[in-house]
Amino acid sequence: MTTALQIDGLSVGYARADGSVNLVVKDVDLALEPGTILGLAGESGCGKSTSALAAVGYRSPGSRIVGGRSLLDGVDLLALPLAELRSLWARRIAYVAQNAATALNPALPIGRQLAQPLVRHLGLRGEELRARQLELLEQVGLPDPPGALARYPHQFSGGQQQRIAIAIALSCRPRVLILDEPTTGLDVTTQARISALLRTLVSETGVATLYVSHDLALLGTIADRMAVMYGGEIVEASSARAVTRRPRHPYSQALLGAVPSAHRPRAVAGIPGRPPSSVSLDACAFAPRCAHVVPDCTLARPELREIEADHVARCVRAEELAPQPNQGTVLAARTAAAPEPLLEVIDVCCEYRHRRTSHVVVRGVSLAVHPGETVGVVGESGSGKSTLLRAIVGLHAPSAGSIRLRGEELAPTAVKRPRAVRRELQIVFQNAESSLNPRHAVGDLVGRPVRLFRDDVARAEEPRAVAELLEAVKLPRSVANRYPAELSGGQKQRVALARAFAARPSLLLCDEVTSSLDVSVQATVLELLAELALQLDTAVVFVSHDLAVVRTIATRALVVRDGEVCEQGETERLFLAPSHPYTQELLSSIPEPAATSAA
Repeated sequence: MTTALQIDGLSVGYARADGSVNLVVKDVDLALEPGTILGLAGESGCGKSTSALAAVGYRSPGSRIVGGRSLLDGVDLLALPLAELRSLWARRIAYVAQNAATALNPALPIGRQLAQPLVRHLGLRGEELRARQLELLEQVGLPDPPGALARYPHQFSGGQQQRIAIAIALSCRPRVLILDEPTTGLDVTTQARISALLRTLVSETGVATLYVSHDLALLGTIADRMAVMYGGEIVEASSARAVTRRPRHPYSQALLGAVPSAHRPRAVAGIPGRPPSSVSLDACAFAPRCAHVVPDCTLARPELREIEADHVARCVRAEELAPQPNQGTVLAARTAAAPEPLLEVIDVCCEYRHRRTSHVVVRGVSLAVHPGETVGVVGESGSGKSTLLRAIVGLHAPSAGSIRLRGEELAPTAVKRPRAVRRELQIVFQNAESSLNPRHAVGDLVGRPVRLFRDDVARAEEPRAVAELLEAVKLPRSVANRYPAELSGGQKQRVALARAFAARPSLLLCDEVTSSLDVSVQATVLELLAELALQLDTAVVFVSHDLAVVRTIATRALVVRDGEVCEQGETERLFLAPSHPYTQELLSSIPEPAATSAA
């Protein structure tokens, strides 16, 4: 088979203020074959996207190609001037970004955005252009292609936007396709549909594909081959089946251990620490986070070597380390300890009004949460989960029904509720990026609820209380002086948790708090949430699109579809014997890491 894109010895760095170069990618070798998918796995900050973009000639601001070559049908892309690269991008090389909502131009209808590469690179006009546009939208399974051409990006769902982005990428029949986390943040059913679509399109079109993701379980279901990156270098590579079934590097094992399972009860285990910000030249980059470290790991940089046929790993102990069972402690999901519920949601309906029209998104939902209990709410995007949480916390007035706290009816909006009630009900939003004020330091963000709701803490003691809260979420006290922009996604979500727990709430509402995080960071946040809720005896309502995540933290769950509860009960029963077809669909959509075999 002829290799479409051959990447040899790729090394990338970023210029420092003193003129030196901070090396972030070193000696990456990858081969993309026509009609196949190569998965590139690793946490954020490991160099995956940097490698993928540099390999196709894209120069991000401040970056430097330090060495290597990237051959597209024998032509080195790294040696081409920008003008020649622009003629290849979209025509021979296509790219699909993680967030289609920001990648698509909100001011242009979909038809015009599809037309741009077709006109520029293929010179299509008139009926020929329209026929190709409709063909592409039909190919990616978008409903009503003729009508879709006139609509704008905001008029489509997240999954539909991603299908449109894929259609644009495939419009000129490229030789190489780069997918940069194309399903991160999508609900599991949409993710499964997009993944199946991509697998079909790659087989039908013969495009050579690089699929970048932090999720080894997902890549194991869609990729033909897989490479795992850490610290800017490849640490393991083989067939996707071999890496997921018999991982030979401790980092690959740790990533698989962080993935929750939908089909067997098991804990999730976060990976302590963070990936390094530059390549380690004199030691194993993973050594500071590795449970199997020995002195030899810190004396020299390990070589990438063959462990068995067609399987390489960068570890001095790869032969002796058998695939490890999951080592995470079972999260403390708790059942009701008191007969009387803390929170009662009774036949609540919610709607959104626009001018003279209204759209009902929650339809007669009832829910009871007891003190200290953890309850999951599961469903696809648009099912009404987040609106239900906003109604409970008082950010969206329900149009019908009742919400009670300790038997007392609550006012429909938070501003009309007493201070004591606002203290007892706290919420953590999905996107910490937008929920944390970028102009306030972390100490101010966490200290504000202490000041508002903690009468037991004197003003002079607030810094100490903030420091204790930061330590409780495993952040150093020095973070209090930093701003949200200086933190990683996982650190921001920990700050959001610290801020919510600062008020010592009786009930914490969590709205998709892990959906956009790496699987390793997700596992750490889940462990942290369970630990804090247990310590402070806080009840939790945990909203997620992923039943596997809910299984790790909740003992009871509600499955919501189109604003209605279609099934509810003990979490284990829902997994072992789901009765509703929708619950069965959610379970079948979850990518499952392969069971590791003994060495």
